[in-house]
Amino acid sequence: MKPLILFLLALQIVSVANADSLKGLPIQSTAERPALLLELGSEPPSVGVNDKAIRVFTGDVNAHEGDASIQTTKDEISSLHPGFGSWKVSFRFKVKPGFGFPAKPYTFWARWRQGGDPNVCVQSFEVWAGPDPSKLELRAALPMKPKGWDYAWVAAESPVSLKSDDAVIEIRNSGAGHDAKVFDAFLLASPLSALPTTGSQDKPLVLLDLGNAPALSTMEKDPALQVQLGTATAGLGAESVLTEKDEVQVFHQGFGSWGANFRFELNPSITPGQYRFYARYKSGGEVSQVNQNFTVKAGAKPDELATRGDFALTNTTPWEYQWLQAAATVTVLPGDRWLEINNTGKADGAKVFDAFLLKLETPLGDWMSAAQAQARNRFLALTKTVPAASRHLYVLDGKGEKDALLFRGLASDAARPSYEKLSVTYLIGPEAETLAHSLNLNTLPAALMTDDYYGILGMLAQPNSEQDVAGFLANPDKVGMMPAPVAGADAPPKPLKGGIPDAWLVGGLQDGLSGLSVFGIDSETVMRPNPDQPYLSLQMMGGEMRTWRVEPTQANGATDIEAKTQHSYGWSRGSGYAQLYLRVDQSMQALLHLKQSGIQTFGWLDGQPFKLADDPNPPSGFSSSPGEHIKKLLQGLTTEGLKATALSDRPEAPQLATLNLSQGWHSLLVKLIMQHDQNQRFYFAGLFTDPAGKPLDSIKTQLADPDADLALNRIAAKLRPLIFVNAPANLPHPGDQLKLRVDMRWHPILEETALSAPLPRFSAKLRLRLVDYSGNEIATKEITGLFPGEVEVDFGKVSESGYYAVYSSLYTPEGRLIMHYPADGFSVVGGVAEQKHRLDKKKLWNNDYYALADGDKSFMQEGGYFFWLERMGIYKSYGSYPGFDPQYRAKWEQAKQRGLILFADSSGDSAWLNDNPADGQNFINTASAFTRFFKSTNEIDIRNEAEWQKLREPEHWVQRAKWEYEQAHKQRSDAHYVGGSLVRPGDKEGSGPWFKQVLQLGLDNYQDAWDVHAYPQKEPRFGGAIGNGETEDERGVLAAYASLGKKNSLPFWLGETGAKAMHGLTGRRWQVEQSAKMIAWVNSRNDYLGIAFCIGHEYDLAYGRIWDYSMGHKPGEAALYTASALIDGLPYKAFNTKDSNIQAAYFGDTFMIWRTDQTAGNWQLKLDPVKPWLLVDVVGHIKELTVDASGNADIPISASPVYVLVRSDYERLTRN
Repeated sequence: MKPLILFLLALQIVSVANADSLKGLPIQSTAERPALLLELGSEPPSVGVNDKAIRVFTGDVNAHEGDASIQTTKDEISSLHPGFGSWKVSFRFKVKPGFGFPAKPYTFWARWRQGGDPNVCVQSFEVWAGPDPSKLELRAALPMKPKGWDYAWVAAESPVSLKSDDAVIEIRNSGAGHDAKVFDAFLLASPLSALPTTGSQDKPLVLLDLGNAPALSTMEKDPALQVQLGTATAGLGAESVLTEKDEVQVFHQGFGSWGANFRFELNPSITPGQYRFYARYKSGGEVSQVNQNFTVKAGAKPDELATRGDFALTNTTPWEYQWLQAAATVTVLPGDRWLEINNTGKADGAKVFDAFLLKLETPLGDWMSAAQAQARNRFLALTKTVPAASRHLYVLDGKGEKDALLFRGLASDAARPSYEKLSVTYLIGPEAETLAHSLNLNTLPAALMTDDYYGILGMLAQPNSEQDVAGFLANPDKVGMMPAPVAGADAPPKPLKGGIPDAWLVGGLQDGLSGLSVFGIDSETVMRPNPDQPYLSLQMMGGEMRTWRVEPTQANGATDIEAKTQHSYGWSRGSGYAQLYLRVDQSMQALLHLKQSGIQTFGWLDGQPFKLADDPNPPSGFSSSPGEHIKKLLQGLTTEGLKATALSDRPEAPQLATLNLSQGWHSLLVKLIMQHDQNQRFYFAGLFTDPAGKPLDSIKTQLADPDADLALNRIAAKLRPLIFVNAPANLPHPGDQLKLRVDMRWHPILEETALSAPLPRFSAKLRLRLVDYSGNEIATKEITGLFPGEVEVDFGKVSESGYYAVYSSLYTPEGRLIMHYPADGFSVVGGVAEQKHRLDKKKLWNNDYYALADGDKSFMQEGGYFFWLERMGIYKSYGSYPGFDPQYRAKWEQAKQRGLILFADSSGDSAWLNDNPADGQNFINTASAFTRFFKSTNEIDIRNEAEWQKLREPEHWVQRAKWEYEQAHKQRSDAHYVGGSLVRPGDKEGSGPWFKQVLQLGLDNYQDAWDVHAYPQKEPRFGGAIGNGETEDERGVLAAYASLGKKNSLPFWLGETGAKAMHGLTGRRWQVEQSAKMIAWVNSRNDYLGIAFCIGHEYDLAYGRIWDYSMGHKPGEAALYTASALIDGLPYKAFNTKDSNIQAAYFGDTFMIWRTDQTAGNWQLKLDPVKPWLLVDVVGHIKELTVDASGNADIPISASPVYVLVRSDYERLTRN
């Protein structure tokens, strides 16, 4: 189907949702400075909206030339043109003269989308205006670059002048495009409206402008804005500085790190207080690598400036201006007259700065004099930026006694050496008061010292001498004191009313089936949540921090987990939890009746699972609707962020569970699984009755754990324990001495990179339980210490291979529970000599595209990644680092010396790296000395963003593949080139048509194999496919071939995959089973050369990203080793079990078997009774297998695979 026809079809079914279009405008207009919105379409939603800050007028096409047709919908106008070309279209708007716009310059914005490379298709917008159509004047001709097929507001760089008698405005567009240009609206607004926020006469904005004559500095004075012009000088690494009319350009040849310094003289009338900081700049370079740091300094004199703020900002649109807001505020003290902004950070070629902005949030008041401010400034001037500081000083300022003594001490000569190793945060006003309140501090000013992970080492307020202050900086734990934890009010237990609790504690919301067992094996068995306890809510892509919340039961007995779901769970499914703490005065049996809006329910009582079954006599209001279930097509997103569909599952019938309750308190946890669409209600209802069905009122409930010290729990709930074993890559061998290093502190993750307040330390007992994969307790250790903190524990020796979970718990010195944590753990692995011997036959790889840069990170040990590849017996890394960066050459050499095999990657996730023959040739020539394996751009077929279209232009892409392929084979006769990887090559829309185009151009002539990606939601079967649909894996490639009447002759790689724990009901246990099955599957397929588990090595908590397909410290790691040792690379032989629910095969002499349903039982296998046989579970734990005299052995089989082999074969396959 031609692209234009596809576009026309899309127009018929897609409508841009801009009902809130006024909220989405890129400006901050006011009634005093209204904006003019020029809307297109037959019924744009903003028409008729009464907003004094926005004046809306509609227009229509006035003329068009060179296009095929015009199409008007409710809120846009499309100018259609088949294929590539250049054409014109004009729009006319009638406006009311005297509509409140003074005759001044205005900023022009256009919102449109179109086909074609944005770099080639720069558009011209001419703005004509006048009192009537015959007297129009050209007010501006503006070049503007489109954003591709994504709508965006694009601002012109030059102003447009309007006159008070203008009654007609014409916008005349011309320029190149592909297939269509779709126009939504235009906007004219005061240049002040382009600022990211608004000020007032009482709280004017302070614009720190740059340039020789920036536009805002030449405007009439506005009481809501103070404009201060600044000067710029080159910083460290910068080669030159050029000051233009309205910007400052700072240059550096190529990619690198450099800086710039900007200084401004402040208006003496500036109000002291806390100001929000904004920066507007642009630069070259990839977004992930061009984070910019801004340090703001201020003071009374230019040579006495002190740091007032330090911010990290990232512009997400290369070479386009963005206003970026800092996360914290800048403090301006009384007497400040100068302000300096120092920039540092990486970029490519140039950084261009337009302006900075300060917005007053909280005036300081009149309690601080200029002399007091100078005392504070003397201290602040001593502080430095120490990025890797192991300690952090917080100074919380405020009106109070002994402030002069505290700040003299902080600025004393004795204190100076401390600042060489300290990072410092100075807080004043509401920020200081809020933090003090959260830490139970009643006196300000005060100083707090923490470690590098927010653990408080000591606090000092109202010192007796300057020497006390210096002593505190050196030894905060000895000189300072520890803030007392904030105690909360405990709500008394409440009896059931008519068998229904007053409220439930709800939370734990996750994408997928696994729920909270995504964080550790069998997490539900130790969970005891409390109100407001934080947790990470994961989605198929990304996640967010949430808290457990108290949710009252509604009048009909129902309780909401989510009143409106934030996104669709149709494909992924989702899960949430409801918790109650129950108290009974005497032992009893209670029935729990449950009904929910979802599809499956599970429960735990005091950490033990209980059975739920369909309720034969559901209570009134619980009955399901009669009739046949009609399956609906639901939406969702995959791991790659692509749309996916699924048929709806049957809603669950009302459930019934029998609870045997002994006298005292009990913990009841219910897990609810649903498949809701976006904005649907996720709810449940629970009713407690006696066995006869009579509602119970004798049970009392509360939502806070009665066993826990809640004040300490609030601190402990923020910790993320890390556990390491004293072995290379955290992989001990059987018989090794096990010493555990336990880091019981908070650690950052992507969704929580910082805490709002540091954490007081407390004395506690840390209890560690070592448990094998079958749930058998191996050992328990207890150690007393101060937490947050670190301890070491000796567990002696573990003699057997397998996975060992470590459950950590904190208790008060008196033995009261503080907090249970999800399981961490480690794998005990055997030898790898046999795997090394058959390395060329093995198909198992680990995938890490940035391995040479970050592979060691989660091990927290130098060389951890290479050790892991060796100890696992994998030896192969599908990825290294994009390009051949000289800083990693030593690692390439080391890998070659150690016999490790790495893929060289020409571009990774870059749209520009090595995208010319010279660079590509140099890359391959260098890398070919170390490897024969080459790949290029990651997931090229689904890169739809504008910056990727030059690379994805079909002829260009094929030419790039050609030069890389030919150069690789020129350098090495054994070269193997897989090109760019594919996600959905068989798509009928999106990526599919692109893949067909490059296939038609002969791409397969320049590939040695196809690299396909898939994260299977279902388990694979021998002889079947592995992806999530027919557009993925080899099926997508073959479908593209078939549509062209061609046949494929190339093999495949499953070059990026993973067993996503979220997909399975048991989370990390499902991941274990799935990983082993995937390795078995790939070894059964002659057309697949290998399988690469994405970041299989990574320890999520230590790295700081909780991606559910990583397996470091999880049982999936043991499953990888076991399958790698016992089956990977061994000859596959199919085995007919004569049961469609049982999968089995031989790999060499290793027999592997599992069930595909949810049942378990014994399965009989004929074996030689003379030989000693072993049964090996999925994580490598072994036990002797009994074989009777007739040669019959009963094999316990379930969804978890097991291996059967002779002991001598096992010892050979796992030998050192």
